[in-house]
This record gives sequence, C-alpha cells and structure tokens, in this order.
Amino acid sequence: MARGKTSRRQNGRIKLGMLIFDFDGVLIKSIDEVTLTVYNATAGKLVTSLAALPKALVSLFQRNRFHVQPIGDAILLMNWCLKNYHSAAEKILTRQEFRTIISGAESGVPERTQAIYTMRQRFIDKAPETWMALHQTYQPLWSELLRNQNRPFVILTNKDRDATLRLCRHFGLNIMQQDIYSGDHGLSKVENMKQIQVRFRSDFYYFIDDSVKNLQELDAHLDTAARNLTLLFASWGYTGPEDPDIAQAAGYAVCKQADLISLLVQDI
Repeated sequence: MARGKTSRRQNGRIKLGMLIFDFDGVLIKSIDEVTLTVYNATAGKLVTSLAALPKALVSLFQRNRFHVQPIGDAILLMNWCLKNYHSAAEKILTRQEFRTIISGAESGVPERTQAIYTMRQRFIDKAPETWMALHQTYQPLWSELLRNQNRPFVILTNKDRDATLRLCRHFGLNIMQQDIYSGDHGLSKVENMKQIQVRFRSDFYYFIDDSVKNLQELDAHLDTAARNLTLLFASWGYTGPEDPDIAQAAGYAVCKQADLISLLVQDI
C-alpha cells in the first residue's frame, strides 16, 4: 500500500476503525450491468443481453466508465459513445474532454440518476436472474468480508439501495438495510458520510473507493483530519490509467485487495 493519509497505529500495528466500502468497483464488479442499464436509460429500450449491443460501443463505454461520478453522468457518456463508437472505438477521453461533454447536459443529475434507477428496476422485474448474472464479486476481498462480518462496516454507494441489498444477499453478505448508505433521493456521498459519522461516532474511519473524484469531493467538503477519516484508493476497480498516480499525488494510499484484507483481519 503506497504511503498516504493512512497512519492509524497503536503499538506499531494498524488499528481497525470502522470500514466504509464503496460498492461497484470495490466489492462488486458490475460494469456489464451498468453498461446495459445505462444504454437502456439512454436509448429508451430494455435490452437484457450485452451481446445485443455493438462490441465497439460496449468497449468504448467501459474503457471510459472511470470518468463517471455521479452515476447520472453515465447517460451523457453513453450518448457520446453512441455517436462515436464507429470512428473512435479505442479512445480514452481526457478529463477535460469529459468535462466538456457533461457541461452540455440538458437535464439535471437527479433526473438522469433516477432514469438509471428506474430502468434498472425494470430490468430486474423483467429478468431478475439475467440481471443478477451480470455481476461478480471481487475476490479474495469478498470472501474475506464474509468471513469477518463481525467487523464494523457499512457500504457507501451511489447505487440505489434495493439493488445493492439484493446483490449483497445474493452473494451471501448478511448486511442490514440501514447499513447501506445509497444514492437514493439524490443524496451525495458527502451527505451520507456525514450521516455515518453522526450515527456511529467511531474514533476513526477508513473509506475505500475506486473513484479519485469521490475521494477528492469528500476531502474538499469534510474536515478529514478532525473527523478521523482516512481515504483509500482501490486500484482494482473502475480506474483510469492515470488514477493511481493522481490518487497518490493527492495523498491517498493506493491499495490492493490484500491491504484491505489486512484491515479486516486486524485485531481491534
């Protein structure tokens, strides 16, 4: 684990505070489901097989997925991909190019986010087993989390709560609904993090996310030092080629799954 804002030691050992996990890209690999759901929300269709979409479109969207935060912006990315996958299937957008794309939005983030949530629920209602099969757990982290469910942890995600809970239960994680802090009702990760800190009043927290943007947003809007919040970057998630360097330069530890597992099994 690269050096960063992570020092929480007692007697030379890292002490376990409350673990706060992002979901997509950290615990669950959902890129195929997101691709289909966002396509459906953008195109106004209900396609349930990735094979029904052009391969170049799928590839272009997935290689640029790391730009998206919040999830409502995925519709804008898909719109761009639909216009450009024939001629630019291998392109990775620069950050400025993506900012230009989202600056031209004609609808607000809440409306776009709700469109994705609504289409996801339609997908689940129509073909629940097909929808579930589009997901995988990140291993070995998920298995270790199952073995250490006595550790204090919550999930903080931009995904809707129902879908998150459904996936947790399907893959064997016995988590209570109130321990999932989601993007429902337009709540941001900053707002949800404040709720977590008020509710648990832990001595300190670790939050692991695969989005540098999310970490920077939390850093900008929360007093991480006063709140004893350590921000960690997940190197195995939906990351761009420059993201680990950007995260490290910003002072966030760049983690492998083994680093998170070491926190799970560490004595409190």
